[in-house]
Amino acid sequence: MKKFLAAVLAVLMLCVGVFVACGSGNEGDNSQTGGNSQTGDNSQTGDNSQTGGQTESVDVYLPDGTPALAVAQAITEGVDIDGYSVNFHIIAAGDIGKVFAAHDDADLAIMPTIGAAGVYSNGMGIQLVSTNVFGNLFIVGVNGTAASLAELKGKVVMTTAATTIQLFQYLLEQNEIEYELGSQAVDADKVYLNSYDSGQQIIQALKAAEAKQTEAYGVLGEPQVTMCQTNVPSARIAVDFQAEWESLTEFDGYPQASLIVRGSFASSHSSFVSAFADALKGNAAWLADAENIAAFQAALAAYNETADYQSTLAAANLTTDTIERCNLGFQSASDVKASVIDYIGRLNPSVELKDDFFFAAA
Repeated sequence: MKKFLAAVLAVLMLCVGVFVACGSGNEGDNSQTGGNSQTGDNSQTGDNSQTGGQTESVDVYLPDGTPALAVAQAITEGVDIDGYSVNFHIIAAGDIGKVFAAHDDADLAIMPTIGAAGVYSNGMGIQLVSTNVFGNLFIVGVNGTAASLAELKGKVVMTTAATTIQLFQYLLEQNEIEYELGSQAVDADKVYLNSYDSGQQIIQALKAAEAKQTEAYGVLGEPQVTMCQTNVPSARIAVDFQAEWESLTEFDGYPQASLIVRGSFASSHSSFVSAFADALKGNAAWLADAENIAAFQAALAAYNETADYQSTLAAANLTTDTIERCNLGFQSASDVKASVIDYIGRLNPSVELKDDFFFAAA
């Protein structure tokens, strides 16, 4: 059992790098936001939820950053599902894997799709309910003119690890561009990838390069692209990973982050899982309104007053342009299945996704 848990944790820790750019810190507490406790009996069939006026407590874990944005409306307005009380936990982006694996109370979570697929292949009983983030990665540059992957030859690009660097390497390979890991460019025909622990470190390095008037590039995910542009005025988007992906595949964006559910919970509460997924369908359109962004940040500010982990989104500069570049959306497991299989097949072909990975009732 210890070996199994260690394998699960190892896979998850390797696969959550794309979210580290969006926040870091300690695990959140059990505080609720948005007034989402509901009472009443449960008339949903096939579920083992409470009756007689009691409620079933459901815990949803969200990495700080874009994954939390994917559930913004539910956090702000609450989720009205009879017989259930939904508790949202916002945690450090890099902690989502170990927290979900180690906490039996974690019923649902948003996590990197590639990480979820890896954990599934290692035997953990989870299912993908929906995909909610379809790519938010960009290469940002200062004091340079590169505007394509090919124009990055002979340059160093800072990047975080795991999914981010995996996707970057895949895009370079598909464009027949050689690359190496390193902090110094010694070959004008290669791109050099310099790994950093967090997006914040990359922003600091870009700021230093701006001050020294030296050329520098780094991979960032929204909302840190906006943060970078706020703190580094000359920073500009050089490459859009989403556009690069679309040029290589038949899909509009890639299934970067998804809502997953613990299998044991899904088997006992399938109706709730479907209803919760339904509550997320209008989230992207809801966040396209500046007033709703403000309401969401106010809800987060209230959440932060009692939470152990302080969400960085509460005070972030979130504009409608930022939200658009987050590529939020909703596709149910059945609708996104082909895209997920294609995505995992390209980035981690050793993983085989079977039908039981996809939640059928969403």
